[in-house]
Amino acid sequence: MDSPFFYIAMLVLGLAVGLISAALGVGGGILMVPAFLAFVPGMDPHTAKGTSLFAIVFIAAQNTWRMRRAGVKAPRRLTAILVAGSILGGYGGGWASTFLPGEVILWLFITLLTLLGIRTFMLDAKAVSDDEVRSRNGVAFAIALVNGVVSAMTGVGGGIVMVPMSLLARIVTNERVVALSNSVMIFTCLAGSAAHVFAPQIAQIPWTYGQINVAVAALVFAGTWMGAPLGQIINEKLTLARRRVVMGALLLVIAVQLVFRALG
Repeated sequence: MDSPFFYIAMLVLGLAVGLISAALGVGGGILMVPAFLAFVPGMDPHTAKGTSLFAIVFIAAQNTWRMRRAGVKAPRRLTAILVAGSILGGYGGGWASTFLPGEVILWLFITLLTLLGIRTFMLDAKAVSDDEVRSRNGVAFAIALVNGVVSAMTGVGGGIVMVPMSLLARIVTNERVVALSNSVMIFTCLAGSAAHVFAPQIAQIPWTYGQINVAVAALVFAGTWMGAPLGQIINEKLTLARRRVVMGALLLVIAVQLVFRALG
């Protein structure tokens, strides 16, 4: 961790995470977890997952702050429902993951991403009214449960699931879905981080507490300050038609990468 290449790699990773997080409403765990395992000496999967969740708390908070300043706010009632469901799903997913082999969890995740990716391409571009948003609280809570489970099991913020599922269920408009996703991720990942910081330490790396390395998380977060403004500009230009193509393609690309990892 003392080489200049390591610091540059973490800052570049942060830039990429900040860009896709602000543009698409995903936390960036899909990039951070594999990158931590590849570039951080001594990093284990559990600490990579915990460090990713910890970093996303600050990344999502930064994006939420930027969007609120720009006048884009998440619906408060819907946010509260999603936060409650995500935290509950996160604890349930963490508990369930202790009883399932890693291979089973990985293939369940691959299946979910593939189905979501295919279905995202079929999103209806029709606008959602405020009345329609308020009438789907049960659906929103179910989405939040799935979001929490996926976050706890994989170390991602959950936006990769929440954004396409929210658009599919039409519980939020295209203009506010990224703000909604980032607002919810703050609390989802905060709960996940709390569980990891009190977990038994595995990685013998400086600045590691439980299963979170705060130094690596801080480096990545510093990089996001360069990528987030550009991501916010991209988000403002993404129509629903464009968003469904980008999100669908991203979901399928990640699914294919995970298939190769599972088979390898």
